[in-house]
Amino acid sequence: MSIDFFGVTERGRRERNEDTYLAERLGALSVFAVADGLGGHAAGDVASRLAVSTFRETLVQSASLRGPVAILQQAFTLANARIVAYNRERGLNAGSTLVAVILEPSGHCTIGTIGDSRAFIISVEDVWHTKDHSYVQTLVDRGVLSEDEAFAHPKKHIVEKALGLQESAAPDIYEKDLQDTTLVLSTDGLHDTLRPQRIAEIAARLSPRDAAAHLVREALRQQSTDNITVVVVRVT
Repeated sequence: MSIDFFGVTERGRRERNEDTYLAERLGALSVFAVADGLGGHAAGDVASRLAVSTFRETLVQSASLRGPVAILQQAFTLANARIVAYNRERGLNAGSTLVAVILEPSGHCTIGTIGDSRAFIISVEDVWHTKDHSYVQTLVDRGVLSEDEAFAHPKKHIVEKALGLQESAAPDIYEKDLQDTTLVLSTDGLHDTLRPQRIAEIAARLSPRDAAAHLVREALRQQSTDNITVVVVRVT
């Protein structure tokens, strides 16, 4: 199994970058994460760093935990608690999304997510992605909006669930096989601007390094107004 990956983050048209990402190998595992400090909330950059660093620390100290699902659940619980404590100490309301992936040498991956940062899995047959915890996604689930209508909706940036804004924050967990696929993690600065099929077209035909750079350039050309963070992983 060959696993090639690359990550990049871009401030874009914002005054500061509140995104954080992780892309590295820890022993036999390959681990990836993308977090987006919530726009309009104080210290979003701190919240996203806490989210990603807590995920990494949990992985490093996970000898007593049984398997990737338990590791992810523990990481999200600890990250939420740390951001909540940070807010209480300073009278802030910082929050962060987080999508985190543990990829095993077999190609089996476990994904945890909260908020509207996404994981896409791109294969020859399909483009799949995690479900957002957002106002617009709730309308799609209720049948009020179609996917096309949701993409163009003016309130698609409103997140209904995130780390640091409530006492508990349980992630959605997905288990997938990544053999012969391309994985893309992104903040909404990318996927609120580029449709899933366009992301798939770019990510599938280029190396992870070139794909990540091209995706950021394309989002900027399409007038993304947010920070843009992308991690591209090729599993063959």
